[in-house]
Amino acid sequence: MAAFQLDLPKFESRNAQVVGISTDFTPAQQAWSEKMGLTFPLVSDLSRKTLESYGFLEEDPKSPLYRYARRAYAIIDKTGTVRYLKVLQSPKDLVTNDELLGELDKLK
Repeated sequence: MAAFQLDLPKFESRNAQVVGISTDFTPAQQAWSEKMGLTFPLVSDLSRKTLESYGFLEEDPKSPLYRYARRAYAIIDKTGTVRYLKVLQSPKDLVTNDELLGELDKLK
């Protein structure tokens, strides 16, 4: 998230809005956002409905309680159409901001 904050002007210059989404409670997100110095919004999807609808949810059919967010990146246009989507298998993996900025440039 810190990398997004550092490159926020690059995203904004492409008319993109950076939004973080997680299953954390809003107060926890607010505290973490303040600690990290983030100025873009973090959205709580405690119900996991958004994560599920975009395929960002990892589930175990043997356990209805196992419902975790996968690390994922999406570019969604103003009409709600997904223009870029990458869901990673490992939370250790990352997509670089340069790759995302390149994808935004392709949409112009």
